[in-house]
Amino acid sequence: MHGLIFFYLHKFAVRFPVSSASSTSAGATILRQTHLPSGVYPDADAVAILAELAGSVGRPVSDVVGEFGEFLAPNLLKVAGSSIDPEWRTLDLIENTESVIHRMVRVNNPGATPPVLEVLRVSPDEAQVIYSSKRQLCTLALGLIRGIARHFNERIEVSEASCMLNGEPYCSFIVRRHLGETHSSRSPLEATLPSSSIASAGDRVDVVVDEPMPESIGGYRILSQIGSGAMGRVFLAHDDRLDRRVALKVMSARHAANPSARQRFVCESRAVAAIEHPHVMTIHQVGEYHGIPYIVMQLLDGRTLRDHRDAVGPMPLREVLRIGKEIAAGLAAAHRRGIIHRDIKPANVHLSGHSHSVRIIDFGLARQIDSTDVALTHDGDLIGTPSYMPPERIHLGEIEATGDLFGLGVILYELLANRLPFEGRTVAAVLAEIAKGTPTPLHEVAPNVPQEVCDFVMKLIATEKEDRPPDADSVAAALAALERSVAS
Repeated sequence: MHGLIFFYLHKFAVRFPVSSASSTSAGATILRQTHLPSGVYPDADAVAILAELAGSVGRPVSDVVGEFGEFLAPNLLKVAGSSIDPEWRTLDLIENTESVIHRMVRVNNPGATPPVLEVLRVSPDEAQVIYSSKRQLCTLALGLIRGIARHFNERIEVSEASCMLNGEPYCSFIVRRHLGETHSSRSPLEATLPSSSIASAGDRVDVVVDEPMPESIGGYRILSQIGSGAMGRVFLAHDDRLDRRVALKVMSARHAANPSARQRFVCESRAVAAIEHPHVMTIHQVGEYHGIPYIVMQLLDGRTLRDHRDAVGPMPLREVLRIGKEIAAGLAAAHRRGIIHRDIKPANVHLSGHSHSVRIIDFGLARQIDSTDVALTHDGDLIGTPSYMPPERIHLGEIEATGDLFGLGVILYELLANRLPFEGRTVAAVLAEIAKGTPTPLHEVAPNVPQEVCDFVMKLIATEKEDRPPDADSVAAALAALERSVAS
């Protein structure tokens, strides 16, 4: 645990009387030690101090841990200083905890391992939080959340859907801000996220960025805005030099202000641009416009697999297998270049032309397999879309190429069964189902699908990554064989 926490723990301890009878206990001994704010110390030391304090007043340890969290929150906000956007309020700060406060700890002292909070902002007044640190200091996390709300003079309601202390694989909280706050309009999300926009378990939240549309970027003439998301906007543009239309994706100014995020955007865009394959979106150029990164992409006709499925309904088995084969082939090309997509879902699969040829799009969450830079590969956000997220991500395991294969398996299951293998009314419920790893067998919900196809899809969504196919090339080959088999 970072020494800064111990610094404030000592200040917190002054509030508590420590009896002479307990002066020889572990907690009292640790209290007499010097903990430098720049150091890193065992978690057990902090727990021993808190247990000692709780014993001195005859209170449960969990209560004192939570109270320390409330004491700690405003002090950490002071230390964070200019890293905190002055427009943020409670939910905004919770949403950005990992990328701001915890990243400061990592940069200044790589030996420290901060707690992990993963957040999905489902509306301006609600956030769903997953806490999955092996420390299991969830009561401290809850105290920090309440302390942040008190600092901003906001009323919040926190409900806990699951808890590691009860044997669950992670803790999940739903944090709601009470309506009627007089200063709520100061949150930037209030003005940019439509009030009717509620995230479902199968979709990420789209945020409309309220920035003026430029006339041109990097020599590309901007024609119109055709999309927007959490990381930025996508424009229809014209390349006057080659007389062609392109799609131009620009990182939002808010995200570009973070040097690590900007560096990651550029590095990973260049890595994706090196992939040359008919089933992967083509990137023509990566550049910067007034310090804001942008990428120029091939302009695709057609529609996403999600929109196609919604429009036509159930699809023929051969078409499903063909689409799966082409997705696998595109993933294999990316994996050979060391790129993991991390958000394979129907909305990120584009079907082009009359043949509905696959193009994998939106590598916005991609990472390089051999990257070791924590700051460039950890957003602090929920990495991927919950319904398609591999279980190892929930358990804080490293995401490997087999995670993309899991997402492909969920897509195939969904197309064949007309339902998802892991369902729930909330993000936490969906993640709990994925963590359990007991989806309904495909042959039970899609009895007309051949058994060998069902077996292969279930293998793709196996809970243990070792039980999935070894690589995307073998998946493409297997799906091609199944496609030939059902055609004969």
